[in-house]
Formats: sequence, C-alpha cells, structure tokens
Amino acid sequence: MLRKRNRWIIPALVIVLAAVGVGGYFAGESAAASRYQTQREKEILLNRSEWDALGEIEGTIYVTGHKSPDSDTVGSAIAYAALLRALGYDAQAVVLGSVNHETQYILDAAKLDALPLLEDASGCNMALVDHSEYLQSADGLKDAHIISIIDHHGDGTVQTGNQLIYDARPLGATATIIWLRYRDAGLSPDQQTALVMMGAILSDTKNLQSDATTFADREALRELSGIAGISDTDAFYSEMYKALLSYEGMTDEEIYFSDYKEYEVDGRKFGIACMKVYDEEGAKDLAGRMKALFPSVLASAGMEMAFVKIGISHDDLSVAYLVPSDDAAAEVLEAAFGETAVFDGTSYMLSPNVSRKTVMVPAITDVLKANPPE
Repeated sequence: MLRKRNRWIIPALVIVLAAVGVGGYFAGESAAASRYQTQREKEILLNRSEWDALGEIEGTIYVTGHKSPDSDTVGSAIAYAALLRALGYDAQAVVLGSVNHETQYILDAAKLDALPLLEDASGCNMALVDHSEYLQSADGLKDAHIISIIDHHGDGTVQTGNQLIYDARPLGATATIIWLRYRDAGLSPDQQTALVMMGAILSDTKNLQSDATTFADREALRELSGIAGISDTDAFYSEMYKALLSYEGMTDEEIYFSDYKEYEVDGRKFGIACMKVYDEEGAKDLAGRMKALFPSVLASAGMEMAFVKIGISHDDLSVAYLVPSDDAAAEVLEAAFGETAVFDGTSYMLSPNVSRKTVMVPAITDVLKANPPE
C-alpha cells in the first residue's frame, strides 16, 4: 500500500508545485504591474511639479505663436492652451494675425472657430509657442508676464527675470514637443486638438519628408492621427498642400506677410518671407512681384533688408528661389550660397529646396556676424 501511495505522491507534488508556480507567476506579474503603475504615477507627478513650483497664477494665460501665424504656430497654441486647461489653468489660445489658407483648411477639418486676435500683451500672462523672438511676438510682450516658452528654434531675444517653463528641442515641429508634454503629464488631447496637432506636424515636416523630421515626429503623427480619426495622412497632407499653394483673393502684400518672420543680428534687422508654388513659371512670376514690392514692405516693417524664399517641393522636384530685397541683401546671399546657387538676375536658385529655420537663418546670421556694420 505504501508503494502504491508513493506512486501518486510524486505526480500530486508536481501538480501542487506547478499550481504554486503558476500562482506565484501571476502574483509576480500583478506585483510588477502594480509597481509599474506606481512608478508611472510618480513620473507624472514629477513632470507636473514644474507647474507647482511656479505657484499661483492669477488671470488668464494667453498662448500664442509668432506673427504671420502658420499651421504649427496655431496648432501648437491650441494644443498647449488645452493642456494648460487640463492641468487646471485658465488658458486661451490666441493669434497675432490672419492665418493662411493651409491653416484655415486644418481648422475647418477640426471644426474649430478662428482664434481671437491679441493686439497687446502688456500686463498679460503669456505662454509662447514656436518662437522666442521679440520681433516675431506680440506687441507689448516686454511688459507681460512670460510664464512659458515651448519652441523648436534657436534661443531668441525674449528674456524674463521670473522663473518660467522653457522647453526647446530640435524636433520637426513644436506640436511634437507639446505631444511629448501631454504624455509627460499623463494626458491625451481630444479629437479636435489631436487633428490640429497632426496638421501642424504634417506642415512643418512636409509630410515627414523634411531633414528636420525625427522619430518623435513620426510617433507623434501616428498616435495623433489615430485620435483624430484620420487614417490616410498622405491624402490629408495633399489637401493641405493644395490649400497652401492657393493665394486666391490675396494682395501681393498679404502674400508676403502670410509666412513672414523677422530677425536681428548685432542690431541689424532683416525679414524672411516664405511662399510655395507648383512650378518654375509660378516661381519666377512671384519672384518678380516680390522684388517690386520690397521697397514698401521694408519701410512698413522697419527692416534693413529682407529676403523671399519661394519653394517648389512635390514629386521629385525640389527647388528654392531666394530673392534679395536690394544689393546689400544680394551680397549676403552671394556670401552665404554663392558657391551652390545659380543667379538668374532676380533670384538665387538652390536645389534641393532649403529650410528657412535650419539653413537660411543660420547662414545669413553667420554672414552678418562676419561683416558687422562699420
């Protein structure tokens, strides 16, 4: 009998040990999941603590991008204001001028109304997105309370003696940085906000084709398009691009200022306007019109010199036409791009197309710094 019972003891022990092992396994998994959840909650609290450190903020926080607002500046302002509201702040996205046709297409797709215009930032709580230059920002900014700057450009001229949240990263779009900040805070944007963020990333990365595109931009687009309910981002970008190429109903001056930024290097101020066309004929026509417009826009903007970049980017065609405002501006372009550009009498032509942010501004800045005014 003893032997017979022994025959069943070993299998029984195996079954018991197996059960204990499986139970221990699931218990271990549960504990690990609990630890992960606790760690995640800790990370969220750590990331949100920067706002606690700023203390009480009285009144509305106005979130704005740069003048001549584009899709990234508008989408980022909407997204960051929504994030601040989710964190318990009174925040309002605003613009500093009229939006272009591409941005309007995105707003219409998201079923969002036009943002209110902020005419004077004096005395206001301000959060800046997609810029950190006084020349590009709201009037009265030097008399405002700057709470935060979220940007993907170089550090600009905006300064404050107060503590602030400053987040500048070399990503393809400011909207991508804000997407990361949503994740850090343990939050997700709603459908409308996700759509304008998606449009912002598509615009600034040229449908993920620009040299500035990063892994973060691709992941942000993938997640945001899912939230937005847009399954074909290529088709969405195609419609955006068609809208961007349309200058219907706009004067030459409105076209010039539709995507325009100002800069200052050692006291010398210059502006760069960007435009897009479909073909060489359109580029040369627009270049001639902008050349004739320069005297009036230089006077109205108070710039020493200016440049227009007219880009063609579709299929396998990628060309930039750089138009200088005068002889001094032409000398700057010659020094910056003379070895690679072809001058046609009006424009310096570069292939492939170049970025204002990553190519033109650094190159022009280097030339001006190397040749200071006498």
